[in-house]
Amino acid sequence: MDEKPANLPPRAPEDNSLEPEVKKSAVPSAPLDTLDDISLQPETPASTPAPLTSSPSTPATGVSSTTGSPQASTAPTTPTVSTAPSTPLVPESPAPPTLPPEPTREPHKAKRGAVITVLIIFIAIIVGAAAYKYFVKDDKTAEVPHVKVGVMMAFSGGSSSMGYGANKGIQLAKKQLGADNIEIVQADSKCDPKTAAEAIKRLIAQKVVAIIGEGCSSASVAALPAANNAKIPMISPSASSPTLSIPDDYFFRVVPPDTFQGAYMAQSIYDKGIRNVAVFYTNEPYGTGMNKVFQEKFEGLGGKVVATASAEPDVIDLTTQINQLKAANPEAVFVAPNSVVSGTAVIKLLRQANVTVPLFGADIMYDTTIINNAPTAAEGLTITSFPTGTKSFKQALMNEYQIAEQLYAAPQAYDAFHAIYLAVQKGATTGEEVRNILPTLNFQGVSARIKFDQNGEISDKNYKYDLLQIKNGKFTILDSTQ
Repeated sequence: MDEKPANLPPRAPEDNSLEPEVKKSAVPSAPLDTLDDISLQPETPASTPAPLTSSPSTPATGVSSTTGSPQASTAPTTPTVSTAPSTPLVPESPAPPTLPPEPTREPHKAKRGAVITVLIIFIAIIVGAAAYKYFVKDDKTAEVPHVKVGVMMAFSGGSSSMGYGANKGIQLAKKQLGADNIEIVQADSKCDPKTAAEAIKRLIAQKVVAIIGEGCSSASVAALPAANNAKIPMISPSASSPTLSIPDDYFFRVVPPDTFQGAYMAQSIYDKGIRNVAVFYTNEPYGTGMNKVFQEKFEGLGGKVVATASAEPDVIDLTTQINQLKAANPEAVFVAPNSVVSGTAVIKLLRQANVTVPLFGADIMYDTTIINNAPTAAEGLTITSFPTGTKSFKQALMNEYQIAEQLYAAPQAYDAFHAIYLAVQKGATTGEEVRNILPTLNFQGVSARIKFDQNGEISDKNYKYDLLQIKNGKFTILDSTQ
């Protein structure tokens, strides 16, 4: 379109196709944000506007509708075009250019303000989330608390091999799991009820959040009231008396009760064609429970327990008991003490009394101390044992401690520590919090699947024991779950 002379009146718009444009030159004194708003109005195609010649202090009498350039008009009758093209305004006297009406620009200004506010909030959220992830989420030491865990086992006395094996499993678990936030505090409970009752008080005083132990049922029974009162969970790697299966208390274990092991041994002996068996056991929860379950299962299968004899733990003067067993003329003898000392004495005395029938033992008999102290009598002894661990666990134990022989309760203690570790990883900082998390866990351990029921028992119905025999001075696995 050619440029029109400045002194000619504007052509009337047709069908709103020519909208009078309002350029920055028309309102030189307007604020910067106002000019931006005005520039959003539709323009009539035109040639490049003439340079701005007026200043804010120089009044203009009119604006050309085609060029948008300020022109000094000598004809008072020349109309000034406003933003409403159908109503020309004719000023009576020269006046400064009028700003566009406020209603025209305020909605744009409010909208831009709202957009800016939303952007600020969005940026704040992004920055906040990034800061949280950087300073909190990625800082694991800030999430996981430092806690103490007690280990209450027999580190001396006739069952010290139990504590030794459990300790090796715990140390291996701590290393492999990277549990630097867990401090281990030990207490020697000697597999003795009175000693355990005092040992647990020392651990509670040190503010432990959980206790691995005790390994013996009688010691666990004696320590449990203090654990319940202090709300500190105990997780035993080997205490298996049915008397410890109590709903909603603070006792847990990673092995089944003797109702499983006693029945398993009864079935194993019966399957060998043996029908008459004598039993030796110790007078405490583990021994009495094992004898009861074994007898019920074996006789339920059709066999017969022809004699039983018992003694207090660690007693080695067992002549009377040996004579009782021999007099019954059994086809086999099942030895179920809670003490390796007593178990070793029994098999020695039986062989010295010329009792040559096959000997079977419960899990406590899985100890190389028996082989070292009674190599001839121990040869051929068949025992049940809690699972001795996965192949990878056994190899790791060998690499770490250069121990070729499997350690009693080592894989179970490993799993007990693992369960406590998972509870702490979930934020538990007190015994009560650990206890509440334990029943929610479900993981495959190195000894078995660990999932506790309301009684604190592992609820794996497919749990199987290992069956081992001493051959040529070494334990050899006859039947294994692994």
